[in-house]
Amino acid sequence: MQNNSTWAPSVPSPIDWPREAWNPWFTALAFVGGLVVFVVAQTAYVLLAAKFHTIDPNHLTQLSVTQTLIVEFVSWGSIAVYFLLVLPYALHVPLSALGFRAPTAFDLNFAVVGAFAMFVIVNGTGTVTTALSHRHDTEAALALLHQLHTPLERAGFVVLACGVAPFCEELTFRAFLFSALSRYFPFGVALVVSGALFGALHATDSWPGELLTVGLPLALGGMLLAYVYAKTRCFWANVITHALFNAVGVVGVMVFHVSS
Repeated sequence: MQNNSTWAPSVPSPIDWPREAWNPWFTALAFVGGLVVFVVAQTAYVLLAAKFHTIDPNHLTQLSVTQTLIVEFVSWGSIAVYFLLVLPYALHVPLSALGFRAPTAFDLNFAVVGAFAMFVIVNGTGTVTTALSHRHDTEAALALLHQLHTPLERAGFVVLACGVAPFCEELTFRAFLFSALSRYFPFGVALVVSGALFGALHATDSWPGELLTVGLPLALGGMLLAYVYAKTRCFWANVITHALFNAVGVVGVMVFHVSS
């Protein structure tokens, strides 16, 4: 298919977008707005919790496991609501064009195969980068998983890792970012850039060292997720792939006590 934009030269695109969709200026503003919503929601919750003393106001950066989970729910939930409102109206992109439809048998099969491929790629690359760098970094979510103590914390983490995070991250990185990039740039560029940003987001604890051991493997995983999205054009197929990949890690730690 060919891009029908009047703003950029015609380039291969996974979908024929309506002419008015993805206005470059509104798209850039929407992206910045998403970052602002994410940070403001997180900061507002912490400050509000400190005011009511559910968080120690003298140690705002030292959150308990429970408070960390709540912050994740608030920040990702806020950005999901934001993009669900912005995409259809401000950017003239209906949710149906972003793959919000019932998955077919092909979509489900492709999602399962994608999850297996993502597990192999991410963990295989992680093993290689760990051996080459002599670092043993743990992605923040898995590090948090090892700190869970109560059944409520474990239940909250499972919902976050296998439901909320896959939905919100696929909405942000594939439905919004990858789709916007594929409107104006070749498929390969959209895939690499969206995947690289996805990986970089998860390498925040010990930057820049984690860019190699955590960021690179997850960047490749993000590229695979972009491929699943382009191949199926089904948002829920991506959520399933992402959720299954996360679920394997959660089960590995919670049930089999696999160290990460």
